[in-house]
Amino acid sequence: MDHDRHTLSISQEQYVETILKRHGMSDCRPVSTPMEANFKLDKLAEAEIDPKPYQSALGALMYAMLGSRPDIAFAVGTLSKHASTPGTEHWNALMRVFRYLRGTSGLRLTYGKDLKPLCEHGLTVVGYSDADWAGDRNDRRSTSAYVFKLGGGAISWCSRKQQSIAQSSTEAEYVALALAAKEGLWLSTLLSDLDSPVFHALSSRLQVPLILVDNQSAMALAKNSSFHDRTKHIAVRHHFIRDELERGTLTVEYVPTGDQVADVLTKSLAREKHTYFTNLLGLY
Repeated sequence: MDHDRHTLSISQEQYVETILKRHGMSDCRPVSTPMEANFKLDKLAEAEIDPKPYQSALGALMYAMLGSRPDIAFAVGTLSKHASTPGTEHWNALMRVFRYLRGTSGLRLTYGKDLKPLCEHGLTVVGYSDADWAGDRNDRRSTSAYVFKLGGGAISWCSRKQQSIAQSSTEAEYVALALAAKEGLWLSTLLSDLDSPVFHALSSRLQVPLILVDNQSAMALAKNSSFHDRTKHIAVRHHFIRDELERGTLTVEYVPTGDQVADVLTKSLAREKHTYFTNLLGLY
């Protein structure tokens, strides 16, 4: 906690240093991104290396990702798909994430920058929803991602492969939006129930969650209550978002792709974009 700047930070620096030492990467050469831009991995029929060390290192990264490092969520999710049949290329990609952590072990999730306007205008959960259509070249499934922010830092994030093959980028974005909507509604309920004087003062002005999407076709599909031939095949569970929008329990707005924070959770990016979105996640 920084009393002078009125911020609160979450850090796993000591844990990161521990796993770097455990896996012999304390003195490795750091890199600027967890994965090379547009990097893809092929799935093997059989493991080329012993899966146990791979799974152990992957589990160590997963704990860091879940605790305070959403910037490695996509890399960890991608590498997890090959946990049972890893090869030399998968191991090298895994070690690259450790090299990235070597150079960014001091990153902290920081909250408090935006608390003053929140106290003045009410509490708003702001989420970003994105999808990488057919990004997995092994099965052509898309990756859904969302991140929710409060007080300048990320409070919830997810990077997950979709269960079915999307037939268009609109469908992939729509499925991702439905996933984000469920999380946004849950977060809104959680915040309204917190037993804290600060949140009690804000609860009377608690605004509905706002989700930002960079695909206008997916937004139109979510707001259109009539089904048509192009959406009949989409699982019914995803269409609940239409009812929530009509009831006014959440809102959806457009955001340019260049400001879509969840983009860093759907694909591997170049250094400039990765650093930009990492800062927008509240990691400093």
